Amino acid sequence: MKQVGLVLFQACITCGMLAGLASSRRIGIVGAGAAGAAAAFFAQEELLARGEHPAEIHVFERSDRVGGRAHSGTVIYGNRTLHFEQGASMFISKNRHLMEMADRFNLTLCHHPCTYASEWSSNTPTPDLLESSLKAYGIWNPEGLAVGGEWIVGPGGRWRVLDAIKLLWRYRGTANLNHVRMRTKAAVDEFLQSYDAFTNHSNGMFGSWTEYLADKPILQSSLYYRAEEYYLSANEGIRRRFLEEVVSLATRVNYMQDIDTINMLGAHISMAAESDTAYSVAGGNWQIFDRMLASSGAKLHLQTSVVEIALSNRTTGYYEFYTRPADSDTINATLADTFDTVIIAAPLPLADIKILDNKHQDLAAVSYVHMYVTFAIGILRTDLFPEGEIPRLIVTPYRTTKPFNCLSILACLGSGTSESIRSCHEGPVLVKIFSYEPVNLKRVFLSTEWHHEQKWHSYPSLEPLNAGYVARKQAPGLFMPKRSEPPPIILDIADYNRSSAALPSTPGIFYVNGMESLFSTMESQTVAARNVVRLALFGSDIAISASTSTSK
Repeated sequence: MKQVGLVLFQACITCGMLAGLASSRRIGIVGAGAAGAAAAFFAQEELLARGEHPAEIHVFERSDRVGGRAHSGTVIYGNRTLHFEQGASMFISKNRHLMEMADRFNLTLCHHPCTYASEWSSNTPTPDLLESSLKAYGIWNPEGLAVGGEWIVGPGGRWRVLDAIKLLWRYRGTANLNHVRMRTKAAVDEFLQSYDAFTNHSNGMFGSWTEYLADKPILQSSLYYRAEEYYLSANEGIRRRFLEEVVSLATRVNYMQDIDTINMLGAHISMAAESDTAYSVAGGNWQIFDRMLASSGAKLHLQTSVVEIALSNRTTGYYEFYTRPADSDTINATLADTFDTVIIAAPLPLADIKILDNKHQDLAAVSYVHMYVTFAIGILRTDLFPEGEIPRLIVTPYRTTKPFNCLSILACLGSGTSESIRSCHEGPVLVKIFSYEPVNLKRVFLSTEWHHEQKWHSYPSLEPLNAGYVARKQAPGLFMPKRSEPPPIILDIADYNRSSAALPSTPGIFYVNGMESLFSTMESQTVAARNVVRLALFGSDIAISASTSTSK
């Protein structure tokens, strides 16, 4: 039935356009990542659900691909194709939009990291060499006194019961873990309310992210505390060792931030995957957003930068896009690029777009973590780590940044069998490394056969909302602008008389990525886009009220 519904959805859009039906809406979307693709998809879905004609949608993307930070790569090794995620790498079963879209578009899911994607034929792959040969994780102190540093939390030996007893002793039982899990579950349950709101056409639209948080007290309060200060408070009483070794491991891997800088909500989201299954799409997560865009019937303009959005005096739309092709310095403004609704689905601090008079654009300022993601195939140095087994995920301790923040082994490429640990420890491996600076590969590998380095403005810096100007210890120069609330959704707050017939009677420029100041995942961007679509298309009263309060 889902596949039939999808075909009808696509057919309705296509036949409506081909039949020359007068579309009552022209929507311009900036960005073809998770937020932009979701905005186009849900715009058409919401319109059709209300019996309206499909909109004419144009999506502008300055790069040459769809997906934004969902960016995948491949490398051929021997006779196998290895897949890796350069950006957004996984999602969990509670991410309803992504799980539903993967099912709707018949995409194959596999357990993260999904390196041998082309070899999976079902959504429940069997464990591979990596799963059966390596322990889950270890926290490695490179500055330890012994050769190869020391394992603060080691990968353990072959006796799993003994390993568990050691961890219970180290953290004084399971009380700390159970308490953090309880807090994480409560926060996730509040986020899941977002989906319930979408079941009613009159709900699921908010004029600001503060309004979105109004009935979510846990999410709201979590934005004003650093994870460290929250959990070390008298009411929580979590042991510092547990925070620095378990919670910080999760925040460093997910957001490249430590517990003394990240807000509590970021810690909740980081820990959510700890008790859930992590999935990737075989062949790349970007395929979800590619399918969403294709099914929306939107016209996609790749390698086209939007440099300015201005009011238009044309009859075809209220807003005019000035664009620049990737291979040209010429700025274009054409009749096809005028719209009555504009959705910005790209991080404004990185997009370099002038919106109207730029008067209120500084409200959207959010800093992003600048990081390096390095993929390499090679043989790890035998003296890099302490003698013994090597885990799949190696994380350096709280406040440590060299030689890397974390290293994960994506595939063991030796010739051993699935029971052979030696093929992982002594043979070539495919690894993924997160770091603030370029990695010195000679320190990590005896030899390398291939490597690829990607520089990203990857995640928003999730400092608390009341943090003021806080310099990140790991990356001086990145600051969080002081603010008491998240960035606005509505950017169309120009000083003009809306009663004029030549001007829009309601706000028409909406910003999706302000939600990233709360937390950032592929799923949260689809939820934000769906809210913005409802607000833009059907929430004029809410938009006018929010615009008026913001302009004051």
